[in-house]
Amino acid sequence: MAFNLGGLARFTHKQLFKSSGTNYRLSPKRISRLLTFYVVFFVVELATWTGFLMDNVFLEEYRQVDVKQPVFIVGNPRSGTSFLLRLLGKDTTTFTCMDMWEVLLAPSVTQRQIVRWLGGLDKTIGRPLDKLALAWRRQWQENNVAHRMGLRVPEEDQYLLLHTWSTLAIWVFSGILDEARPYTYFDSLMPAAEKKRIMSFYKRCVQRHLYAHAGREGRQHYLGKNPSASPKVDTLYEFFPDAKIIYVARNPLDTIPSYISLLDYEWRLFGDPIEPFGGRDYVLEMARHWYTYPLERLEKAPPDQYTIVRFNDLVNDAEQTVMDIYDSFDLELPLDYARMLEEEGERPRNYGSEHKY
Repeated sequence: MAFNLGGLARFTHKQLFKSSGTNYRLSPKRISRLLTFYVVFFVVELATWTGFLMDNVFLEEYRQVDVKQPVFIVGNPRSGTSFLLRLLGKDTTTFTCMDMWEVLLAPSVTQRQIVRWLGGLDKTIGRPLDKLALAWRRQWQENNVAHRMGLRVPEEDQYLLLHTWSTLAIWVFSGILDEARPYTYFDSLMPAAEKKRIMSFYKRCVQRHLYAHAGREGRQHYLGKNPSASPKVDTLYEFFPDAKIIYVARNPLDTIPSYISLLDYEWRLFGDPIEPFGGRDYVLEMARHWYTYPLERLEKAPPDQYTIVRFNDLVNDAEQTVMDIYDSFDLELPLDYARMLEEEGERPRNYGSEHKY
């Protein structure tokens, strides 16, 4: 079965019986957040797995989609991977990537067809749902300056694996770090059977996405960004042999404090951790592996299947950096996208983060 029932059971058991004295202790705030989460998760997953079932019954053609030369962006958290994803994702002629609503709320083809139908209906009655979503986004953005998100914005696709309870995000965001180790060292510590279960599900989701956007004959390259794929480079090549990988490197003196700060924000959002910045030791260990392992593994790959992007180059000259990526992967740069790059290339130079740490 694709869903990790054992992982969900361990999560629940540790929350209820093992949290005393930990950073995920069961304070009243934590209890209320957990209750809300379980209710929302059950409703979303009921809809999601119903959609998967409908896909397999009525839209099984999606299984025949050939995922040709997908492009994956990896790197440590806070290294500029989101910016690069959204910049490359503007080239809709070459790439297709998943928006947050597709990842979290509609990974199945059936769900996306229903959402499009509801969108048409919403438009005819004055867009009340659209206005509600916009209000939610504004509230979220006001409270979360560390990582800007939106339902209609391309986002990392590791959250697809929430639907199987098989992602590092579950354990890191919740503060249950002892369960994070196999995901942190995915290629070396994750059991082979688990790798197959997780990656087979992920590949089906990519096939569904390509089918939903272009049918069986789509010519776009799937574009995904996922910092937690940094320790699974070997597995990515195993399941996508012709994949192209972009590794984004940023000074660890910038990424590590920023990510420790972000984790502290998330832990305080979902509970009342005892220790401030309690994730620092884990982040240091994780970063040590995620900085070195991808480079060691990529050195063994054919030169046309990976490229390394330095964060400073991306910020100082985004236009040239993107052009270099296209040259490395032998991709054609569309004229309209090239013109857009000239304008977008100026923005990161003038950008000032609101995230203070």
